[in-house]
Amino acid sequence: MPVGNEEAVLLKKLQQGDAAAYITLYNQYYPSLYTYILHFVNIPAFAEDALQEIFIKIWEIRERINPELSFSGYLYRITRNHVFKSLKKITADESLRLQVMQELQQQTNDADTSLVWKEYEALLLAAIRQLPPQRQKVFRLCREESKSYEEVAIELGISRNTVKEHMVMAMKSIRFYFYTNADGLLPIFLLSGLVITKP
Repeated sequence: MPVGNEEAVLLKKLQQGDAAAYITLYNQYYPSLYTYILHFVNIPAFAEDALQEIFIKIWEIRERINPELSFSGYLYRITRNHVFKSLKKITADESLRLQVMQELQQQTNDADTSLVWKEYEALLLAAIRQLPPQRQKVFRLCREESKSYEEVAIELGISRNTVKEHMVMAMKSIRFYFYTNADGLLPIFLLSGLVITKP
């Protein structure tokens, strides 16, 4: 889809290394992209850091940007990809997980955010309750009591693989429940595979 004439001019200037054009585009798209990221991860500091990294990348690859195509669509696509990659990194890094939790805990001092958090916990409890009894039991033992798959297998008299299968299916079911009921509430936990509150 062709872009508007003014934006096409800005993009051509950007390709040539024009810092003023870069700043104009940055100021134009920053607010909407910031809000867009918060729909995925309700942490302002995360959104700010992500946008800084995204726009640095835009500057680095400026010569490859096609002024004739939708820059808006391109920006939203790479923003979404960046957010998902960041969430995967958070999942794999214990220190980052703790940092995210600290950010969220600090936010709960705000009355509105505290209400959102309570709504999230209520939805999580409802999502767990809709699991089949055995799957619910496995999930609670693994997540709420932090037991290993081996420990749960021994306690319930089932194989480790069966425990793992229950957990995989439980997480899929909980994610689906949130996607259809949560309306964007703190999805970082679901996207990263973390359900760490204790309803």
